[in-house]
Amino acid sequence: MSDTPDILRLDRVGVGLRTPGGTADLLRNVSFSVARGEIVALAGESGSGKSTALLAVLRLLAPGAQVSGSILVDGKDIAPLRGRELRAFRSRTARMVFQDPWRALHPMHSIGRQLTESARAADPTLSKEAARTLAGDMLARVGIPDPGTRLRSYPHEVSGGQLQRIVIAMALVASPSLLLCDEPTTALDVTTQAQILELLQELNRDLGITVVLATHDLDVIADIADRLVVMYAGSVAEEGPTGQVMARPEHPYTRSLLQAAPGRRPGERLRAIAGRPPSPLEVIEGCPFAARCEHRTSICATAPNTTVPIAGEPGRRSACVRVTAGTAPPSAERRSG
Repeated sequence: MSDTPDILRLDRVGVGLRTPGGTADLLRNVSFSVARGEIVALAGESGSGKSTALLAVLRLLAPGAQVSGSILVDGKDIAPLRGRELRAFRSRTARMVFQDPWRALHPMHSIGRQLTESARAADPTLSKEAARTLAGDMLARVGIPDPGTRLRSYPHEVSGGQLQRIVIAMALVASPSLLLCDEPTTALDVTTQAQILELLQELNRDLGITVVLATHDLDVIADIADRLVVMYAGSVAEEGPTGQVMARPEHPYTRSLLQAAPGRRPGERLRAIAGRPPSPLEVIEGCPFAARCEHRTSICATAPNTTVPIAGEPGRRSACVRVTAGTAPPSAERRSG
């Protein structure tokens, strides 16, 4: 962990949703923190819980969701926030950039109107003229050419890449300290993906905005993230500095995820992960990855589903009981095998 005060901390967070088939556990005992000024990636397969974690931070979960544990933003528990306080938190402190920019914009309203309204929601003292000037400045900041013209445009008149930049600008007009990005490059071509990632890095470096990025793309993680939190079946499997986790994974799921990623080992066949993730409706005892793990032992069935520090590796944590017990770490097995 960084010595910088944490801007975000999740402590044993669980999210359950009642369904006709029973309670679906979308998050199970999730704990991690994000230091101010970091870029942290949440990585995992679909259904791993990374998007749910971001929605939980903004209190945007489905009605009826049962939340346990605590979520602190700037040291403040968000659970008691209601009404005006909650709206202020969502508009000024933390903002979300969603995967599909079309869903974040009203198709019948001009881009200028939407950015101006966002700016005035964050700061009601702004006049319409000042808010529109700020909106134009933010469009220029995210690389939109001729922002004056673009303010008069409508969403359908803009390309997907520019639209995602506009959504980021809409978040920036509020000067948030925390930017949550849920798969922000998935729907974009490779060139535009790289441009959006570069933009996020610039905003982090130049404006000091903390970024939490949910993604399944390991190449995205390698290029942008200071730290990596690997999630599986609603739980945290492993976390640590990105380069270290990707070079020496200390959880069998992380290693399997890397081996299944295309392009990481040229000339070698991809190794699909055997089996399937458990359903959120399943009651899980022990390690949630045990049924798919080729290194499982009897202790995995009763292992506590929580990460602990890895001896001799500062800033790294793993939920694999074989690692935490000091018996044949997966990284050592990978190097020898």
